[in-house]
Amino acid sequence: MTTDGVFIIDEEGPTNTVPVNSAELSSSVRALLQDVEDLKSDNASLRKENHCLREQLNTNRNGGDGGRGRSLRPSCDAEFARALKVFYHSMTSVRGQLQRLRRHRSSEESDLLGLRLFIDEQGRLMRDFSEQLEQSVSTLKHDVAAIVRRKRERSGIWS
Repeated sequence: MTTDGVFIIDEEGPTNTVPVNSAELSSSVRALLQDVEDLKSDNASLRKENHCLREQLNTNRNGGDGGRGRSLRPSCDAEFARALKVFYHSMTSVRGQLQRLRRHRSSEESDLLGLRLFIDEQGRLMRDFSEQLEQSVSTLKHDVAAIVRRKRERSGIWS
């Protein structure tokens, strides 16, 4: 200790005194090394199990069978939702055609020829509207019937 109250520690090199018995120390080191090896082994088996579980999870998420007998096809609910989405999109187009029909007017100054042209145009718009509406409903019916048929096949119900 210096006069300022500072401790100075001088290391000259290895000392001859060992605080613990060297036999005890080597036994402790061997036990620690064995624990490390055991932990490494446990870690490797846990990694392997984790990898297998991740594969099973990914298989189930991706619609694979995963041992449950599931097919790669989307569910009936998803197919039905898709069919409804297509139907609603086509109905938006049909609604636009209906709005055009409602707004389509003949000019007030039309003569007989002008009225005939208007009636022909109106008839064409009505046919287009009718065809698109019928096609949209028919497509929806067909899609729903196919979904119901597949669902019955999957569940084994044929009635």
